[in-house]
Amino acid sequence: MSPPPFEVRYDRLRRRLYWTMRGLWTMADVAGFVGALRAAVAPLGAPPFDYDGLCDSRDFKVQPRDVSEALGQIDDASRAMRQGRTAVVVGSMMNKLQAERTLKSSGTRIFLTMDEAETWLNDGSKQP
Repeated sequence: MSPPPFEVRYDRLRRRLYWTMRGLWTMADVAGFVGALRAAVAPLGAPPFDYDGLCDSRDFKVQPRDVSEALGQIDDASRAMRQGRTAVVVGSMMNKLQAERTLKSSGTRIFLTMDEAETWLNDGSKQP
């Protein structure tokens, strides 16, 4: 059995959820990812939550439409339960275009470098 194509962890000190996404996913991967997200934030209690998110998807392929749309729905559901911003770092302009098409919430931005994403998250005075 191979490891899942994602990792999720919550940093309590920084109040930030980190996750990494790799490869080409199936809907089963999406379901596993949702479970990992829930497990990571379970210790925080009940929503609404207040944390930022940082996604490293530089090794994440352009996804099939069903996977891409499901990830957009996860982003929308997350936004309904929490405050904070989400920075997604992608590995190519094609990935950036797909992410911008599916991740439309006002608190989510897509970046091509980790430095840009970290700067945006660390500067709480900027509007998304």
